[in-house]
Amino acid sequence: MVPGGRAAGDVTQGIPARRGGGPDESAPAPAQARWSRAPAPRAAVAMYDPERGWSMSFSGCGFLGFYHVGVTCCLGERAPHLLRDARMFLGASGGALHVVSFLSGMPLELRVQILIKISRSARSRNIGIFHPSFNLDRQIREDLHRHLPGNIHQLISGKICISLTRVSDGENVMVSDFRSKDEVVDALMCSCFIPFLSGLMPPSFRGVRYVDGGLSNNIPFFDAKTTITVSPFYGEFDICPKATSTNFLYMDFARLSLRLCSENVYLVIRALFPPDLKVLGEICLRGYLDAVRFLEENGICDRPHLYQNLSSEEPEVLAPLWEHMSLGSAPGVTSPEGDELLDHLRLNIPRWDESILETLSPTLTIALSEALKPQGGYMSKFCNFLPIRVMSYVMLPCTLPLESAIAVVQRLVTWLPDIPDDIQWLQWVTSQICSQVMTHLLPTSRSQAPVSSQQPSLQKPEHSGHCWAPHSPADLGTALWTVH
Repeated sequence: MVPGGRAAGDVTQGIPARRGGGPDESAPAPAQARWSRAPAPRAAVAMYDPERGWSMSFSGCGFLGFYHVGVTCCLGERAPHLLRDARMFLGASGGALHVVSFLSGMPLELRVQILIKISRSARSRNIGIFHPSFNLDRQIREDLHRHLPGNIHQLISGKICISLTRVSDGENVMVSDFRSKDEVVDALMCSCFIPFLSGLMPPSFRGVRYVDGGLSNNIPFFDAKTTITVSPFYGEFDICPKATSTNFLYMDFARLSLRLCSENVYLVIRALFPPDLKVLGEICLRGYLDAVRFLEENGICDRPHLYQNLSSEEPEVLAPLWEHMSLGSAPGVTSPEGDELLDHLRLNIPRWDESILETLSPTLTIALSEALKPQGGYMSKFCNFLPIRVMSYVMLPCTLPLESAIAVVQRLVTWLPDIPDDIQWLQWVTSQICSQVMTHLLPTSRSQAPVSSQQPSLQKPEHSGHCWAPHSPADLGTALWTVH
């Protein structure tokens, strides 16, 4: 049974490539990119139906996960019932990471600090994420084990669907039930694994190899009419930035509909290569403002005064911050990072109005300002001097080989326990490639080609949860399969 009490045969998963009034909103889109005109607008409150219920889907977005933090913060403050009563949360890659951290009860400040720490670590190296000493997967795995509670599998089972891409056939699989915390971490690592950027050997979940779920289904949902979709990219989503461009062309890739504009080109690049930390803070606040606009346009909530939910002591603490945010305040009241963050908003948001400051959440702004404070003290400031940075780039041909050798040794040591499984999987991949080559080169050998292409596993995978996977590209739904 799937969450909601339906039988396996009744389960369908509609994942359209675009949000519109087309003839078939439940048909999944092909994985390859294609071009289309702007879809027709939907009804205003179609996705929010108190009678039928609703779900929320967060797209994969790499380092732009700050946007999801801002959206969730806004919904939690202004329309908490949307999060509390949602029947299902869905996510791929960074969207799945955000949903799990939110459902685990992780504080807002901690979520922002973790994202800032990972982004700062990527930007601290001369060649960024391509530096051999930067291991994104290890950082994410360590943070998940450190901060997720031991009963996280009980908190999220049946409440979240994590999108994965199966390596053997490239099909999309969605996991919704877990037996332990380790399984939750494994599923998240599979959903966030970007081939070649994250490594060469894809991780496994219950004995099966998977990679980034965004490669096959970047914004999953069951029913297009009752799912609130969230994405930091310009496109046809319920909560997303609104482009001022008159270009009506869209590109559909991995069921993600992207508007063809320069802003999206910039965001796609920054999803893989993190920008300046203040820009990431700006993206977080943009997510908050986009969520406010969504609530207002759909009549779910107006603009209540946020201070009415605060204690009597908190306004006195927050007053200096808001005074510093105004243009006529005296400098030096708070850290300059918060002011620079708002300067980014003033410069980049069209038709800026100072009343927007009253819309932003004080709690979110304080959390961002604290996380953006420089780390490392005087040594960090000394290393950021222009002559020192120039010298580090000049010495890169000498230091990079040594750092690469150290990083290779560290990765080999951590790889030792997984060498048998990985070698067996590589042998299976090699045999499949040779079989396909021989099938195409020798037509007479087609009848002798192996029927089964199931990837091997040293131990029998234990499936006690629910997974959805499409059987073929022409299949309009997905089948529920459970392995005992």
